[in-house]
Parts: sequence; structure tokens; C-alpha cells
Amino acid sequence: MQSYQNPRTGIAYAEFGIYTQSVTQESSHPQVKLIDTLTGGKVYCVTYFVSLFNNARYSLDKLGALLTPTPFSCWSTTVITPTVAIAGLYAPQIVTTPGLAHEDTLGWEEVSGTFTAVGDEAYLTLGDFFLHSQHFIKNSYPSNCNGLAEYYIDDVSVEVVEIAKAKNDTLINQGDSAIVGLNNSEAALFSWQPTTGLSCTNCPNPNASPSVTTTYTVTKTQCKAVTSDVITVTVTPAGIRDMSDELGVMSVHPNPTDGILNINFKSNEMLKQVKHDCTIKITDVLGKEVLQTGFKEQINISQLETGIYFVSILQGNKTLVTKKVVKQ
Repeated sequence: MQSYQNPRTGIAYAEFGIYTQSVTQESSHPQVKLIDTLTGGKVYCVTYFVSLFNNARYSLDKLGALLTPTPFSCWSTTVITPTVAIAGLYAPQIVTTPGLAHEDTLGWEEVSGTFTAVGDEAYLTLGDFFLHSQHFIKNSYPSNCNGLAEYYIDDVSVEVVEIAKAKNDTLINQGDSAIVGLNNSEAALFSWQPTTGLSCTNCPNPNASPSVTTTYTVTKTQCKAVTSDVITVTVTPAGIRDMSDELGVMSVHPNPTDGILNINFKSNEMLKQVKHDCTIKITDVLGKEVLQTGFKEQINISQLETGIYFVSILQGNKTLVTKKVVKQ
């Protein structure tokens, strides 16, 4: 049907009719086989865009998307577009807002929503799945000569809804950086907060170089599904670092460990000293103390949660050596 509407993307679009003033109940339904049958239990996002035929008089609400295991058989009499009488017989997984007619003839309106797949859905059908009596039918353009509601359709997609993902909490030295996101490149909107130290604030996986320890939150919007995740980037000041190479004193093993941590000294003199007047302190990546004890050559940290910790040898209030340990 000729129109001045431009495609939303690409060079072409399809169309479907959902209401004709002179016909009791008739509509056309674009249908396509999915590339893969959907996986049961996964959440999917269905999206397409519509624009009302510029010479249409009427517009309707409750446009939808129906996913089924098998295709519908089409029938055709004297009409050009094959149609199938399914109005009022099925419950589409995706339906736009009742009472809100889609009447834009210049731009494109989004039809989208999410649903959890049963696992046998292999065909996607779009359009109108309701009886005229179940619709809000609006006489949007009374001067138009065509007593119908006809829509163009473009950019149809079905994709898995993936939750927002940040990487595990990480440790960097002051002046260094780290990638903080773990997201795929599916169509979605991303927002990172706070923005300080980020290479970008609306990309899936920015590079972070904060000057101080910072917790970043990523919010992802995909097909009206909003999810979020957090990551803490702990910044080690330039003056606080692993000093074992300089002093030649301490090593910890195994590292990573699932419980027992052995502390060894290369110097017997240093071992005698720390046994006499030193303590051991263990902190998490946020600087919170999780354990403090007199010096021992073997420590059981099985009670600690999985993560990164710092084992320090203290002499009074002075830190002699600090080692990073990964608890599995």
C-alpha cells in the first residue's frame, strides 16, 4: 500500500490490516518461523515497531505478538493479503496497553514485552488477536476516506533477556584501570553510576580508573525489563603495596586457598621477631577487618566467604608486610 512513511531501518517494511469498517471481523497476521525453538524457563523479549497507514481513518489498541509451536494455516478469498480468523481464540504473550490507540502516521511506535517461554515456541505471529468488541477503536482521522486501520511493521526481534552483569569485585593500584562490565552486545540500554573514572557511562563494559575505592552500579534496560548489578573497585594507594620482595621476609601458600593458609619467612631472624611481638590481621577488599590474632605460622580461614583478602603482619600499629590472598 503506497505511503510516504520511511522504513524505520533498512529499505522496506511489511503491513497488516486489523480493522475494516465494512467487515465484521477480519485481520491479517504476519507470521514467521523462529531461527531456533525457544528454551523453556528463559525470559524472552519480543519487539516490533508499527506506524499507522497515513490514509487510515481508525486506530486501535492492544496490538500483540503470539508465539506458538506450530504455524497457522492461511486462507484467502478475494483479498490480496492472506488472512486467518483467529481473533478472540488465543491469548498473545505480548499485548500493548489497553485503551491506548496507536495512531502515529509519521513515526514508529514500539510494541514490546517480555514473557517466560514454555519451551516449544517455534513460530511468531503479529497483529490483532482480539474481537472488535474487545478493542478501543478510535476515529483518529475522520477526514480520511479509508474506513480502516492498517499498520506498517518493521524491525521485528525475539531475544533472550540477559540480566545486567558486573565483574567480580577487583583490586587495582592507584593509577591503574580495570574493565568492570561482563555484558553481551544485545540490544539494550546501559547506565553506570557513579560516572567518576569511567571511560563511558552508557556502554556495556566500560573501563574504570577511579582514584579511590568506588562501588559502581550498572542498570540495564532490555525490552522494559530492568536489572542491575554492582562491582567494587578497591584502589590500593601508591604507598601501600606488597613489600615481601623488598624485605625478603614472607610468603603465603597455598594461594588461592580453600581454608588453610601457611605463612613462611625466608629469614629465621625475622620469624623470631614476629613470633615475639607481631600480630596478624586479615581484611576484606573494603578494608573491613575479618580476623586478628597473634602470630601463627598456619591460619584456618575456611570460615571466610569466597573472595579477595589481605593478610598483614603488624608490629603495634605499623604494617610490616601485606599479602593478597584469594579464598576459594
